[in-house]
Amino acid sequence: MKFSDYTEEILDCSHNGILAIDANSVITICNNTAGRLLGRNPKDIIGKVLLEVFDADYFTLSGVIVTGQPEYCLKVKVNARNMLFSHTPLFAKNNITGAVAVFQDVTEIERTSSELEWMLHLYNQLETFIGSSFDGIMTTDAQGIVLRLNKAHTRLTGLDKSNFIDKPIDDLFRNGIIKFESVTAKALKEGRAVTGLQYIIPTQKELMVTANPVYNADGSIAGAITNLRDITELNQLNEKLKESQVVNALRNAEMPNVLKDKIRNDEIVAESNEMIKILKMTIRVAQTDSTILITGESGAGKEIVARIIHNVSERSKGNFIQINCGAIPENLLEAELFGYEAGAFTGARRQGKAGLFELANNGSILLDEIAEMPINLQVKLLRVLQEQETYRLGGTTTIKLNARLITATNKNLWDCVEQGTFREDLFYRINVVPINVPPLRQRREDIIPLVMYFFNCFKEKYNVDKCFEPGALALFEAYQWPGNVRELKNVIERLVILCESNIISDKLVAEQLNRNPKQTLKPVVVNGLLPLKDAQEIMERDLLQMALDKYKTTRKAAQALGIAHSSVVRKLARHDIKAVHLWKTYLDS
Repeated sequence: MKFSDYTEEILDCSHNGILAIDANSVITICNNTAGRLLGRNPKDIIGKVLLEVFDADYFTLSGVIVTGQPEYCLKVKVNARNMLFSHTPLFAKNNITGAVAVFQDVTEIERTSSELEWMLHLYNQLETFIGSSFDGIMTTDAQGIVLRLNKAHTRLTGLDKSNFIDKPIDDLFRNGIIKFESVTAKALKEGRAVTGLQYIIPTQKELMVTANPVYNADGSIAGAITNLRDITELNQLNEKLKESQVVNALRNAEMPNVLKDKIRNDEIVAESNEMIKILKMTIRVAQTDSTILITGESGAGKEIVARIIHNVSERSKGNFIQINCGAIPENLLEAELFGYEAGAFTGARRQGKAGLFELANNGSILLDEIAEMPINLQVKLLRVLQEQETYRLGGTTTIKLNARLITATNKNLWDCVEQGTFREDLFYRINVVPINVPPLRQRREDIIPLVMYFFNCFKEKYNVDKCFEPGALALFEAYQWPGNVRELKNVIERLVILCESNIISDKLVAEQLNRNPKQTLKPVVVNGLLPLKDAQEIMERDLLQMALDKYKTTRKAAQALGIAHSSVVRKLARHDIKAVHLWKTYLDS
């Protein structure tokens, strides 16, 4: 059998459509692919004139016979499909005997090309985003081989790409380039997001590193993406906060340098205008011998203020004696304050004992929780203050006193006077110079400096190297701190102890800040007469603050208060209340 006998079979095997006409435009060849693409049965159209079968818009094949010139890459839409045609004239002895069209369906090719073009656009866009990131970004495969990293990575680590690309990330630790085990390797090994501190030994850079595994569709690990952030500057800022124990306003205060040094030695942290005013007044009052009454909520810092008064006064070389009147039984308090002679009572020391007032001679004595002092002792205290002398229990010898009295309480002493639990004459005797220490929620500028001060103290105490996630400080600042500075100190110590990693997460901070049980509502208490308008303003502000403490948004706060959302926003602005309560958002996430 001759080769020409296989012509039809050969044409039908082609993936391209082939259609030929003679010099009279009669169809002589139409393979199966051409019939399928054109929607015609080849047997039905062979022998028919081309333009009787197909629209002239489909084919310009007949024109090729007239011009004798081939046509290439003609794009024509046939049956809603994109076809690419090439028309070639056929010659025999220099005469045109017909023409042939070779064509193919390019619809899928064009779709694929469009998708590839879009993917290339996305790739270029992603590369631009990654390259423009301020944070370092690195990608690795499932075996921990580094695939790519951005310019910020080089800037932050101080190491060029040759240390990373196409190399196992573990080599950095094995070769002594990084101080700790690779966070990326740990994330790939454990199949979870891992955050940790890393120290680059050659460049002395300290970085916070977060690695997240990336998964294939079947659930297997495809690799990891690692984010690096420089915390060197943050640590330097923390060190400055640790070293600076008095704010700039205190430095500008008109007081001798020796007094400034004494405050610094007392480790006072103050940034708010409220505390600056208190400290300035405290320093001014300390230069006198006036009796001072310090008021404020528990944990607000009354003891610190008392210590400042002693330390910057002329009595600083003497003793600073402190006693909590509510912590000692009534039958022992008198003996502690004024002392006793030998045999004064059963159980007394044979040699007797000097009282705290005696020990405070030429110094200062702080009677904390003065409102808890029994009435009978208040009488004796009043006489001691008036006469500046006392007797020991069981003694007859007069003891001259030269001690500065400082008292403190978290109660409203005038209420105690009206209730008959505190003597009115003693109240006037100790309330010579009142100093009220505002609660921490009213001096929010102090929160972050206090957080960092206690954080550094406990890191040093427990010999750990930890840091907060960036969002944690906002949570501290938004919290209301019902327990004031004492609560803040306890929370920081608890976080340092409980956090297992070297990064204290925002989530852990939020959980610790929400440990306090919900308090039942208490009836409104009015302690004295004041203009009704002022009372309404105070009540409105407290209710707004309470609503914001409980709910995430101003809209929910408005619903709880039963007023319009616009009214809440307007009232917040009038009272200068900032609706920043991020810690609840973290707890609910």
